Amino acid sequence: MKRNGWFILLLILVVCTIGAIPGTQVNAAGENPIKIGMIADKTGVLAAYGYSHEKVLRAAVAKINKEGGIAGRPVKLIVEDTESKASVATLKFRKLVNTYGVDFIFDSNSSGIAIACCPIARELKTVYFPCAGATEISTTKGNRYVFQSPTCVREECKGAAKYAVEHIGKKWVTVVVNYSWGISNEKEFKKYVTKNGGKVLKSIRVPMMTSDFLPYLKGKIPKEADAVFFANFGSDFLSFIRDLYAIRPHIKKLGAVYVLSGHDPKKLGKPAEGLYCITPYPTTLAGLNTKANRIYRKIIGVDKNGVEIGTGKRFVLAYDWAVWEPLFALKRAIEKTGWKSRKDTPKVIKALEGMKCKESVEFPQGNMRIRAKDHLTITGLYVEQVYHGTLRVVARIPAKEVEFTPEVDRTKEPF
Repeated sequence: MKRNGWFILLLILVVCTIGAIPGTQVNAAGENPIKIGMIADKTGVLAAYGYSHEKVLRAAVAKINKEGGIAGRPVKLIVEDTESKASVATLKFRKLVNTYGVDFIFDSNSSGIAIACCPIARELKTVYFPCAGATEISTTKGNRYVFQSPTCVREECKGAAKYAVEHIGKKWVTVVVNYSWGISNEKEFKKYVTKNGGKVLKSIRVPMMTSDFLPYLKGKIPKEADAVFFANFGSDFLSFIRDLYAIRPHIKKLGAVYVLSGHDPKKLGKPAEGLYCITPYPTTLAGLNTKANRIYRKIIGVDKNGVEIGTGKRFVLAYDWAVWEPLFALKRAIEKTGWKSRKDTPKVIKALEGMKCKESVEFPQGNMRIRAKDHLTITGLYVEQVYHGTLRVVARIPAKEVEFTPEVDRTKEPF
């Protein structure tokens, strides 16, 4: 009897010891968690984006866990800071996989970071959902393990070009930040505006974190130019519109996705009045007032004007949906394929390729599909305008107008 008692006590101690080892905990149903890694731009020039995206992904994980997890397994989110630097992000990507044993990775918002991490995703055979827009992610720089969860720059420029030529101007100048995302915008906007009967007279590239745009703008914008297409964000955006207004106060302006993110249009003043902006997701609830969107915004804690409830911070909403939606697409793929561990990852990839999703709380931006050949998200766009210090949607661009012929066929790539 004593011998049995000692054996039972020893067994309890062994179980408790195993449970104390990181990564071995199980839930009440005896299931290990599915580990999701996130490389978020928590500090550096993209910190506002990282804060917003992390909160949205945490809200998605909380919703899934509250509703029973994925295939009965809880989801565990592990976040690392990229510091808005590609060199840091690549190390953090490896850390998430090799040290923490994550199964899938989400974000970053930086195209430079995403492009740097794409080959690592393939090397480590880890499905990666970058929340960045450079076209190269779904063309020359991507691979079968990478799914571009937001719309890409080519979709955005193709979709907006017709509206730009017909409603804003025919003679354009482009001013972009001199890195992957900006250069992609410069190239794609020129291509599609030209196809729609417009013309780009001059292209200007400006280094990131430029506080004085006058040397790049003064005397550089042709007098006959009707409008400026620009791609910058954060403090660069504020400096740009200030200095452009100083030399050409009446020239029309169209911004790429992100440019208005995190800014209060009421505080931008005259330099931003009348400014147009491309977006895949309206900042205000009025721009997409659906039941699904109302519930989604409530869950992530954002009011009708895009302000975080409780803090008063303006959320970076342009691509927040593209952090939220791929997790639910992944959930669907895992449950469909019976994924158990990393050895089953090819099954998940095949399930994601060509997946169609209807508008719902899980997909609040609207109907979307993941194109099988290049892993690109296909969905509609909007054009917003600053009007008397508020944002209004002036155009809705359907998905069929943004789609282009894939350059690659990932389905033929080996795992």
